Amino acid sequence: MVKAPEKFVDEYLNHEKGLTGKTGRRSSKVKMRDVSSVELARLKQNLQTLWGIYRTPEIQKILSKKHNIRFLNVEGRNACLNLSYVDKGILMVYELDMGNKTELAGARIYKQDELLINRYFAHGKGAEALLKTTDVAIQTLVDVLINNEISEICIWDVVAKGDQINISAVSYF
Repeated sequence: MVKAPEKFVDEYLNHEKGLTGKTGRRSSKVKMRDVSSVELARLKQNLQTLWGIYRTPEIQKILSKKHNIRFLNVEGRNACLNLSYVDKGILMVYELDMGNKTELAGARIYKQDELLINRYFAHGKGAEALLKTTDVAIQTLVDVLINNEISEICIWDVVAKGDQINISAVSYF
């Protein structure tokens, strides 16, 4: 028969109490990035433009055949990303430069991922959510959407040509 050591439960409960006491209290407020009213208006306009184009019957017809329409390529200091229209919405494919790792003999590390970012485009509070994010790739996208006016005509033009808008951006974070 297996028997637990003496005072095992007390030791375990003390250990758990110590762990919960160390976590501390987190702030429930997330700091929102400071932007001017003009920059916020430009961000919201760009979000509406990109989402409005996605919802058109023409884009939906192309997506039923092609399934992926790339339209924006961004190269930032720490992140490179592509935006595409896909069946389920707007997809961001990105690569983050995680820097050199000394424990790996100085190797440069990159993180690659895909993220559906519809929630930032589809509802009215998407701009505020973008300004609160701590994700480096999304912050790079926010920089581009704040600093550049992306015209509807330009998006239609690059989609028609099967091309992408290329923007070089420097992240402020």
